[in-house]
Amino acid sequence: MVEVVRRKADWDDIRVFWAVASLGSFAAAARALESALTTITRTVDRLEDRLNTKLLERGPHGATLTEAGEKVYDLAFTMERSAEALENSVLNSESALEGRVKIAARDGLAGLILTTRLPRFLDENPLIDVVLDTEQRADRLMAGEVDLTLTFSAPTHPDLVAVPLAHFHFNFFAAQSYLDKHGIPETLADLPGHAYIHHVAHIPVGKDPEGRRLAFMRLLRNRLVTNSSASSYAAITLGAGLSILPTAVLSIAPELVMLNMPVTSHQLWLVRHRDIGKSARIRQVEVWLRKIFDPRRQPWYRPEFIHPRDFPEFLEGRGGGSVAG
Repeated sequence: MVEVVRRKADWDDIRVFWAVASLGSFAAAARALESALTTITRTVDRLEDRLNTKLLERGPHGATLTEAGEKVYDLAFTMERSAEALENSVLNSESALEGRVKIAARDGLAGLILTTRLPRFLDENPLIDVVLDTEQRADRLMAGEVDLTLTFSAPTHPDLVAVPLAHFHFNFFAAQSYLDKHGIPETLADLPGHAYIHHVAHIPVGKDPEGRRLAFMRLLRNRLVTNSSASSYAAITLGAGLSILPTAVLSIAPELVMLNMPVTSHQLWLVRHRDIGKSARIRQVEVWLRKIFDPRRQPWYRPEFIHPRDFPEFLEGRGGGSVAG
């Protein structure tokens, strides 16, 4: 914790002195600053005491600067202009579509979904730079380390604004090459013995009142354990085993096969700190994220589960993936 040292001359006192010197009298400064004449007088007296020097000569026709006062006035003038420039700079930066926006998201969301849409956004917004950060820590927004967070856990802090962005529906997936070699598990009871690609940061399996799905998953053989979504995704698509993925994966890998198992769902939230909502560049990124997960054009993000067999019309001829069985 940095200790703030109180200076001999406070900026508020200097601004009052500057107003008196600029306007030529204490009364004029009091009117301009909408303050009592006695307050203005005491403020200048306090400043002179702290600096141990006379800054203004009081007379019947107003106030005039002493030699020391002229030096302080020149410095105060520079400080006033610097403060004005700083304020204008901040206001302009918040209203302009330029600057850096840092987004925290799981590596799967960042690598497989956001990055694929990023080139077009950067092309359309040449003055906005984007940072994709895959470190997941709940306090990062409050600490000001990131601007926006994509999370499957709704925050409860009153200073955080959470907007429901999309619903992800999860099921078991595998490559056709794996199923051709090892067969298709028809039910949860068929899962034990199959090779499982285990992503250690995978979100919970969702509502499972009887614990059946979780129990069967514990019987699976973890052929690969990783905390990397890129490694997990590559292993699944190359036929190393089966794993749980969102049905949205078929929008980028329609060749994968979804097994006929119970579906679980989780809501994705877009979260930001309340104080940064006025920033134009951050609002622009929010609009972009909403388009990426727009459920009207992409049925796999709707609250209700839409079966992959109904995806093809939304995939522009790429096919809607396969369903085992």
